[in-house]
Amino acid sequence: NARSSRSHLVAIVTVTQKREGVTTAGKLYICDLAGSEMVRKTEAEGQRLQEAKAINRSLSALGNVIKALTLPQSQSGGGASASSHVPYRDSKLTRLLQDSL
Repeated sequence: NARSSRSHLVAIVTVTQKREGVTTAGKLYICDLAGSEMVRKTEAEGQRLQEAKAINRSLSALGNVIKALTLPQSQSGGGASASSHVPYRDSKLTRLLQDSL
């Protein structure tokens, strides 16, 4: 689709309520993620190719974070005392969504 945007959209809405001296806060994450693109199928070139690569990298990074979060502690490679590494820093997308994942 030539008119389609080649990007993700993340909107973070922060809501704060103060009642009787108690402050309660929450965040709502609204995400519209671009779909992955098969470069050889779409024959993307130039700027569009670079955008497709960046989109595919960020979606892969998101998948890696979700996979790391769903692995049982015993599969993280080190027993109960080892902490699991979750690769949030691999993309801007996963850094933005870190609090919600």
